[in-house]
Amino acid sequence: MEQIIKLLREESNFIIASHIGPDGDAIGSAYGLAMALNKLGKKVTVMLEQYPTKYNIVPGREFLYNFKEPLENDVFIALDCADTERLGFTQPFFRKAKITVCIDHHATNPGFADHNLLDPSASSTSEMVLAIIESLTEIDKEIATAIYTGIVTDTGGFKYSNTSRSTLEAAARLIETGIPFTEIYNEVMHKHSFEASKALALALGASKQAFDGKLVYTCLTREMLTQAGADSAEMDNVVEYLMSTKDAEASLFLYERHQSKKTEETPQDPAPPKEGERKIKVSMRSKNLDIGKIAAELGGGGHRMAAGCTLVGTMEGVLEQVLEIFAEVLHTCHTQ
Repeated sequence: MEQIIKLLREESNFIIASHIGPDGDAIGSAYGLAMALNKLGKKVTVMLEQYPTKYNIVPGREFLYNFKEPLENDVFIALDCADTERLGFTQPFFRKAKITVCIDHHATNPGFADHNLLDPSASSTSEMVLAIIESLTEIDKEIATAIYTGIVTDTGGFKYSNTSRSTLEAAARLIETGIPFTEIYNEVMHKHSFEASKALALALGASKQAFDGKLVYTCLTREMLTQAGADSAEMDNVVEYLMSTKDAEASLFLYERHQSKKTEETPQDPAPPKEGERKIKVSMRSKNLDIGKIAAELGGGGHRMAAGCTLVGTMEGVLEQVLEIFAEVLHTCHTQ
């Protein structure tokens, strides 16, 4: 960590990016670090795909790249990203950077940057970034809001097993800055648009059980999202809701990327699917199964109990492929 802190102090121009389909940890850690570097007089640009409007409570949007101004690409910092493929549209910027840094808490991360800070035991990348920021500058209310958001979302509101004493102590330090922690919690954990509610109803209405109820899954097509008028970025609560099903050991949510007309367009993945194919995003949760390994086998990544990947094909074909792997894993688990 000391080497990365030294680099942040000495260099002047930074690009900060995270994984495709950014979640609260990706957004919070990116904006939190950007605001801290800005306080030190650094030039910072944040590159993120479209994300749910509930995360607008996080300050720092002024650092988002507008694709109009030229960039000085001295240092590229990848946050909460397990591999370069997950960087999406920012991959070319990563490859052209003079120096690359990766800060991440995914166990599947091979260490793909020039400088890597990896800690699978950390609750979130935001908690890791907080330790770095505290070595660089004073934590103000805006930085604290961003980091707190990241920690809250990646711990499921401090209920996941990745919540540790250091996590709660970090949250306490952030709360002491005067952030509206109750408002942040409610905004990112509970609030959603009316359109997202309609899409959730469609997803739950199509849900099914498999393997004697051990797996609960559903699929949400682009047409279903269009019918509800919802964005795919708003649907991150579906897989969590499925996971709360009684007797379920794992949940699975397949959906297609879709943006409603009212949503601001953002860059797409650098490799769009061929004609007749669709990119299907697969989100997984579990109680005890190591679904991180399942996601890795499918070209994705994540954690033991929360992971995902993106596959190209038809919804039916991708579902069949994923169910086959789950069948093998569940059979192995229950025969040992």
